Amino acid sequence: MEIYHKVAINADHSPEFYARIKHLGIEHKISPLPGQKIGGVTFRIPEPDPNWAEVQRLIDVYGAFDIIGTDFSTEEMINSEWNRLVPLHEWGYPQPENKMQWRQATYQDICPKCGIRDTQKAPFRIKKEPSLGRNHFFALYWAYVLFCRFDVLEAFRENKITGYDTWDAILHSANQPSSTVTQLAFPVITQPGLFDEDKKRPEKCAECGITKYAHHRRGKLRYKRDALQDSDFQLINEWFGSGSHVGFREILVSNRLTRLIISKGWRGITLRPIELV
Repeated sequence: MEIYHKVAINADHSPEFYARIKHLGIEHKISPLPGQKIGGVTFRIPEPDPNWAEVQRLIDVYGAFDIIGTDFSTEEMINSEWNRLVPLHEWGYPQPENKMQWRQATYQDICPKCGIRDTQKAPFRIKKEPSLGRNHFFALYWAYVLFCRFDVLEAFRENKITGYDTWDAILHSANQPSSTVTQLAFPVITQPGLFDEDKKRPEKCAECGITKYAHHRRGKLRYKRDALQDSDFQLINEWFGSGSHVGFREILVSNRLTRLIISKGWRGITLRPIELV
């Protein structure tokens, strides 16, 4: 397990930061910004890096954008009883896009204040057959939902994987199901089991009364063992996404499903071990 940071800053607004990064020899990427001479600077640095202490000081001084993440080894994933399944490959937008009409078309219950969408009533509609490349899974922008190729679905059936349903992915203009992908839905939900230490930045909605927490990014998420259900797929009871107009539940996968995912070499997702207590 290795903790890392994705750092971003406008080099034109903070030239001293940029100069120091170059002096330290930190590999970085520059992205052009309108009206700027240098542009946006982004880089990734692990905490064990000897330059991390200085970079951390610079982040504090110049207010750089800093996202924490954790890398886990394949061995750690395989040895974990349960893992979080996190979509990596995003493609396309749910339809119809105009004024976010897809939300009312797809969900029955939507909180107008915090954006939590709980009960799906219709299939997601997508603009065209997705471009997946070598990926087996993908998620749509704006919607924390998971889609997979049909060969993945067949492997689930062959291995008697439990805890999922499917919805057709509807090609919007043609008004017919996709011939390449399907949506995965997860009806099994754990009992409440998130430890207080992982209830970061709680945000209780005054409209629906649901509390959302910040994304878990550092190390292993801790969860109560007796909160889990007997199912290969299940959603965490608690909601995440505080500070945004989005709400989602984390997807948990069993060890046997983890081993299937790794043995197949499926792409478009990653696995993050959790700690059961």
